[in-house]
Amino acid sequence: MKISRVEELTNKALNSLNINDNIKIEIKPMKQEIASFSFKTKTLRLNKYVVENFDDELLYYIILHELIHFKTNSLYHGINFYKELRNHFSEEQCNEIELKIIQSVLKMHKIKKYKEQNQKLMESNK
Repeated sequence: MKISRVEELTNKALNSLNINDNIKIEIKPMKQEIASFSFKTKTLRLNKYVVENFDDELLYYIILHELIHFKTNSLYHGINFYKELRNHFSEEQCNEIELKIIQSVLKMHKIKKYKEQNQKLMESNK
């Protein structure tokens, strides 16, 4: 069976973080988040749009970010979270990638809004 891009990037992040736990992956539409992690079920959830439209660099960063929450056993961005993140990306790299993520999310919302407006227009012309 072929390993999916998401599984490949997740395995890379798990190896990089020395996490040996079995992590489940869910890809689904999400209204408010680009990703989340459930400590209870050890499930990494990724927004379907993000998986479909973000490049590997951004997707890897998002996956790594969520898994760092698991590794540090914290929902928050505390000292241990940033220490671990800095083991993988410099502050400058983080800033650049996070800016790209923000720009991509804004683009995603623009496209979604455009499609909704277009749909309304098409329905009103019937």
